[in-house]
Amino acid sequence: MRTAVGDPGPRIVEAHVLAAVDDGKASEQPVRARKDQHVTLYALLVVDDGKHKVRYSDAPGVTALPLSRAPAVTLRWNRVEPAASSYSNTESGTFQFTQIEYKATAIDGAHGATLAANVHPTLTPDHGQGVGTMRYQLVATQDGREIASPGPDAHRGRGSGGLRDDVMRVSIRRDDTYLGYLTEMYGQPYVWASAGVTDATHQSERLEGSDCADFVVYGARRAGKNIAYTWTGGLPEVTKLLSATGMRDDRGVYRDNKGDALPFTKVGDLVLFPRHVGVLVEDRGVIGTLDDQDIIMHSLFDTPKEEPIADSGYADKALELRRFK
Repeated sequence: MRTAVGDPGPRIVEAHVLAAVDDGKASEQPVRARKDQHVTLYALLVVDDGKHKVRYSDAPGVTALPLSRAPAVTLRWNRVEPAASSYSNTESGTFQFTQIEYKATAIDGAHGATLAANVHPTLTPDHGQGVGTMRYQLVATQDGREIASPGPDAHRGRGSGGLRDDVMRVSIRRDDTYLGYLTEMYGQPYVWASAGVTDATHQSERLEGSDCADFVVYGARRAGKNIAYTWTGGLPEVTKLLSATGMRDDRGVYRDNKGDALPFTKVGDLVLFPRHVGVLVEDRGVIGTLDDQDIIMHSLFDTPKEEPIADSGYADKALELRRFK
């Protein structure tokens, strides 16, 4: 049963989603937070009383009347999430921004004026387990009439495959490290040949999705590096080489052409294959040595995830270890 807010009155004409981090001021802007912080979503309703439009919300720091004084309405909340894990901007044979399909999925039990943000996807694999990006929609029902905030159909248009910023977007990262910033992309699809009219409007910047190279660059940009989005062939220009080229031996260890084992250099270093790239996450297997049991974070025809190099689809390819300059 849904909870009614306020007493009967004039007509609801707009519904909006606001968000606040911890005890901060709420806004309609996209939100980024760490996993140790709390993101709360707030309903904002606009009412037309025949003479004026009046705002009602309990969001902190927002100029509005209390929701208890709004017309009677029932509220429900939806996730707005990608319908698939992988898209391509070159599927037609030539480059064009492919429209990412989004669907609104009801959040069970979410019928009040506030909601604790939860970024667990339901239509794609939940590789992030509590970190990643999710979008939200508020639906208000008054006398059988539904008024919804922007949702799955609010496409941005030119130079984008995703949704406008007025579809509330919440990104929760693991921490403030390079790997932590990368986790903001969890739950977003792999987009072959992801791009943007400019770097600032790139699909990765807007958390619409990314290919493998743009994924690793996104984290570096979030960490403060002035690096342009590029493809795997462009990564050597913005990184320094840490190792010789290595190939996997029959025990899973990567060795150079002299037979010497490649070292596991440092968490956050890039593992660059021909036309693919991942990021070192954890040293497993032979400690101190790069082998196929070491964990990388990458995106390849799926939302970003962490897995052993052995399971990456590139374990038998030549590789280099590199680090952003």
